[in-house]
Amino acid sequence: MNEAPGCITVPAMIIVVPIRLLWELLALIGRLVGRYVLRPLGWLVYHGLIRPVAWLVRVLVILPLRWVAETILAPLGRAVYRYLLRPVGRALAWCLAIVLLPFAYAAHWIGRGLAALWRAAWPLLAALGRGVAHLWRLAGVVLFHLLVRPVRWFWRVFLRPVLRALAVVWRVTVLTPARWVRVNILKPAGAAVRSVFRALGLDTRRP
Repeated sequence: MNEAPGCITVPAMIIVVPIRLLWELLALIGRLVGRYVLRPLGWLVYHGLIRPVAWLVRVLVILPLRWVAETILAPLGRAVYRYLLRPVGRALAWCLAIVLLPFAYAAHWIGRGLAALWRAAWPLLAALGRGVAHLWRLAGVVLFHLLVRPVRWFWRVFLRPVLRALAVVWRVTVLTPARWVRVNILKPAGAAVRSVFRALGLDTRRP
């Protein structure tokens, strides 16, 4: 019972201790390489290569380009703008103004004329509209009194009574006699004929 921990601890130490020593050795080598190899190498690359190349780029490229931009391009741009673009722009503006000004002037006066015409014509149009409305109402009144009321009177006084009288005459002279003939003559005659057929054995309703 007491030997079990020792049996486990000894193999664990045999495996873990070399790994730990190897890790410490690699860490020590990394610190030494970083301190005595990489750091001096980085300093050498920065001071021996990057800074000289940056200085050369600044001296050979940036400063000449800045000088060209400040000494040549900027004055040339200002001269082109002052002596070419601005006069050309002003000339185009004047041309457009000369071309468009008559149209604008004509449009202004046409607009004013149309507005004045509208102001002058509006009372006439309003009066015409009111006259048309009055005429429409008058036509409606005249049409009502000349057509609707006579037709209504003709219907009430003459046509409807005549139609009612014709309906009564039709009912008395046609419907009532026809109904009487059908009930008192035709139906008994039909019944008698059927009785004769049945007596003779000629009943057509049997299959």
